[in-house]
Amino acid sequence: MSDLSPEYLLENMFLQITYAAERKCTPDWKLEGKTIYDRHNLILVYDGEAKLVCNQKSYNVKKGDLVYYRPEDYRLGSTSSPNLMKCFTVDFFYTHPIFSDNQWIQTDNPLPFCTVENIADHFLYSRIAELFSSFIKTWFFSDYNRMIRAKAIFMEILSLLLYWKTTTNFSYDHIRKIETLLHFMSKNYCSKITLKDLADKINISPTYLENIFKKITGKSPINYLIHLRIQKAKELLLDGHTISVAAEKVGFSDVFYFSKCFKKCEGFAPSHFLK
Repeated sequence: MSDLSPEYLLENMFLQITYAAERKCTPDWKLEGKTIYDRHNLILVYDGEAKLVCNQKSYNVKKGDLVYYRPEDYRLGSTSSPNLMKCFTVDFFYTHPIFSDNQWIQTDNPLPFCTVENIADHFLYSRIAELFSSFIKTWFFSDYNRMIRAKAIFMEILSLLLYWKTTTNFSYDHIRKIETLLHFMSKNYCSKITLKDLADKINISPTYLENIFKKITGKSPINYLIHLRIQKAKELLLDGHTISVAAEKVGFSDVFYFSKCFKKCEGFAPSHFLK
C-alpha cells in the first residue's frame, strides 16, 4: 500500500475518465471482451452478487464491495439468477505531473486499493453510493460542463476512499459530524461559542468531541475556531479596519488576547501585518 497522503495523491492527479455505467446485469452477462485491460477500473457493487476473476484469483462479490482492476490485470466475471449483480463502474486513466526545478516530471503513484474489499462503514458506503449515482447522472444526462462536473464528483469519491484506506479507525460518521461543526463555525465564528455548545450540537460529550475533532482536523475545536477567526481578521485588516475593530468583528472581546492569538497563529503581531 502507498504511504502517500490522500492530499498528495489528489493534489497533483490529472484524471481522464473513458467509460462509466450503472450496470444492472442480465443472467447472461459476462465480463469478457478484453480480458487484459489497459486502464484502471473501479466498481461499486450495490446489489446482488457476482463471481469476478483478477489474475487467476476468484472473488465472490456482493453489496458493499469495492472492486479495483489495475491496468494489465487479467479479468473475467459472471453473475447468475436470482441475485443478479447491480453496480456502478468507471474506467479511467490518471497521472501525477509535478512541477519541480522549472520542469514537469510525470510520476506514477499507485492507488492503495485492494482488488476486492468491503466498505463496512455504513455511512461511508451510503455516501459513496450516493456520489456514484450522482456521477452517473452527470456523466449521461448533464449538458453544461458535463466532463468537469463528472470529474469533480469522481475526485470526491476517490478522496473519501483514499482517506478510508489511509486513516486508522476511519469513521465517516465522525467526518459528517465534524463537517457539521465546521459549517456552523464558518457561519457563526463571531459569536460566543464554547466547547459544550459544539458538543451539544452533534449530541456527544465535549471530551469525545475533542478527540475526534483533532483526529480529523489536526486541531482542537477551540484552536480551530481561533484560527478561523484570525484568518477572517486578516481579511478585515487588509480591508483597512483597525486592529480593535477587526478583533471585535471576529468575536474577540479582548484586543490584547486577540493580538496574542494572532501572533501565535501567524508568527507576528497584527500591527506588523498592516505594514
